[in-house]
Amino acid sequence: MSLDPMSLDADTALAAIRGAVAEINLSRPAGAQIPDDPDAVLFGEGGSVDSVGLVNLVMAAEAHVGDATGLDLVLASEAAMSRKRSPYRSLRALADYAVEVAESEAA
Repeated sequence: MSLDPMSLDADTALAAIRGAVAEINLSRPAGAQIPDDPDAVLFGEGGSVDSVGLVNLVMAAEAHVGDATGLDLVLASEAAMSRKRSPYRSLRALADYAVEVAESEAA
């Protein structure tokens, strides 16, 4: 599939990822909800998800971004995990990373 980098912007990516959070929160207890705040700490010190929760969220985010745009993005990679500034630190960082991946795959 040929990617159109204009088909994914930060707002679209963030909306899709927030949809993934809402879906995951349906199966999480009230005290373990993932915050909908785009800048809340997601993963790492003070984060709301552990490594298993992060995997589930990233998979759901990939699906939701795909549903919203038709793009087949992979947001979990060795390169992402080894970055100095994690793309998994917040919902906004994950959305920005999704846009970056879409742009690099379209190049």
